[in-house]
Parts: sequence; C-alpha cells; structure tokens
Amino acid sequence: MTEIDFAYFNFEHGGLIDEEDRFYSSGRGYRFDGLVRVAGDQGRWPHILIMGEGDRYGYGGGEGMWEAAAAMRAAGGRAYVPLLGGLPREWGPFAPVIFVDAQSVVIRRWHDPRSPDFAARFRNLLVATLPGRGDDEVFRVVATHGDLYGGDMRLADAQALRRFANPAVPSLIAGDWNCVPSGPGWEDRELNDPRFWPPDKHWARAPRLLWQHGPAQAGPHSPDTRALDYLIGWWDQARGCRVGGIGFFDAAEMAGDYTPTQTPARDGRQRRTIDRLIVNKPWAEAIVPGSYQVHQPADPDQPNSDHLRVSVTVRA
Repeated sequence: MTEIDFAYFNFEHGGLIDEEDRFYSSGRGYRFDGLVRVAGDQGRWPHILIMGEGDRYGYGGGEGMWEAAAAMRAAGGRAYVPLLGGLPREWGPFAPVIFVDAQSVVIRRWHDPRSPDFAARFRNLLVATLPGRGDDEVFRVVATHGDLYGGDMRLADAQALRRFANPAVPSLIAGDWNCVPSGPGWEDRELNDPRFWPPDKHWARAPRLLWQHGPAQAGPHSPDTRALDYLIGWWDQARGCRVGGIGFFDAAEMAGDYTPTQTPARDGRQRRTIDRLIVNKPWAEAIVPGSYQVHQPADPDQPNSDHLRVSVTVRA
C-alpha cells in the first residue's frame, strides 16, 4: 500500500497583486509566499494540491501557474505539474488548479476545458495512477468551486458529480463549496442575527439561504445545505446520523473535526467550514486515521489568504 497526501487550499486570487504591474513579467504580478508557506506547512508537501482561485493563471503562457509551481519547488517543495481547470457559467478566469507531483503520481488524463473535445461532465477531472499500477487501478480527483449566487446552482453542480460516487473507481472531490451541509456541527447559526444581517444587507445574505417565496421570505431563514446533502446525505437529528446521499463521505465529519476553514471576519461573523474534501466509499475506507487537518496560519495576523488549507491522506 502507498499513501497519497491530498490538500485543498483556496488561495485568495491565486496571489495576484492588485497593482498596475500585474499583467505580468516573470511572475512579477504575483506573490507566492503565502502559497509556499501553506503548501509546505509542517513539511507536509502534498502529492496532489488542489488550489482554488487560480486568478488569470492561464494568461501569458500560463505564467501564473508555472511560476507558482516554480516558487514551491524553489522553497524545497515537490516538482509540481500544474493543471489548470475551468469554471461553469463563465465566472471568469479564476479557475481551480491541480498541482501534481509527477514523480509520485502518474497523470493518465486531464480534461482541459480549452480542448476542442471538452465535455462539461469532465470538468476539472484528473485521472491518475500510482507508478507501476495499471489502468485497472486508476483513481479520480475533481476540483470544484461552489457557485456564489445561490443554492440552485450549487445543487446543479453537485448533481453533475454524481457518477464519481461509483465505488468502482476511488474518487476525491475538493473545493470551496460556498455552503455547509446539514447537521449540528456545521450549522450556519447567524442567518437570523440582525447584528450581522440587518434589513439592508438581505442582498448579501440571500445566496446562503434556502430561498422561500411568499411570506416565508420574511424569515426565519435556514441555510441552503442541499448541494452537500445531495452528496453525503441529510442529517437526521432523531437518528443522529446522515441518511440518503449518493455515496460520498466528508473527510472532516469522519474525523469529527469541525474546525472552520475560513479566517476570522473583521465584523466577528461566524467562520464556516466551507472548504471540504469529499471521497467515495473506497477511499472513505482508506483514509489514514488522524490525517485530516485544517492547517492554521503561522502568523494569525498575516494568514496569507482568507481560507485555510485542509489535508487528508489515503492508502491506495
């Protein structure tokens, strides 16, 4: 058996500097010190790093993604090959990137959204094996990013991941889901708190709500948990467990770790666990006990991003 370290990190704007010189020369438009610090935290450089918000990483010959890989290698990290994905509904050039240590993992297929034969069902899909393994031992890794606008789109995107629940092929899905699942450990507790959501802020709260028409719009409000519940099941309070779902399991919940993955908000609003690693049955049974972790910033005053890294190890 071989252990594979996975990590997901939603790196704020991919390190893009919001200055006039950001349209680029030799990586000048980016700062990668935050990525290097987080990716190499505790010396635990993952074999596969899934990164959110690769802002303009495909521009200028892929300068952003290649310079990010070079920065991690220069800091003593792995020699990553970057694979740039895409986002649905023309969000913009902020797609996820999967960095693969090609010495430890054999890339068999990558479905590039810019390829002329691209199909949406293959979005951000890596098919890989371990060295020396045959085609009958492939595994799949998918990067995703939950829609910012509402639960209907997030649910539709979750439904597009249905076939990766098939236990015939080990699969992991990683992303910033922009939502939480049902259950007391993940509850979005502040949706009805007027200190954080006064009437003139309802436009900002709306994407997090389970939207109800008519008089119910006045509240009380409930979080929209449908996307993740579709994948991992709905929390049945009476039974104290999840029921339903299509065959995925949440690494954080299996570990009993409810640590938020957002850095503290300036207004004191609740930090939620929206960055998640989801696995199907073969890898749910293969997770190394104690390997799931939410990595805290070395300097809380300089967290390097508005999200924290999450990691897990599986035996394959």
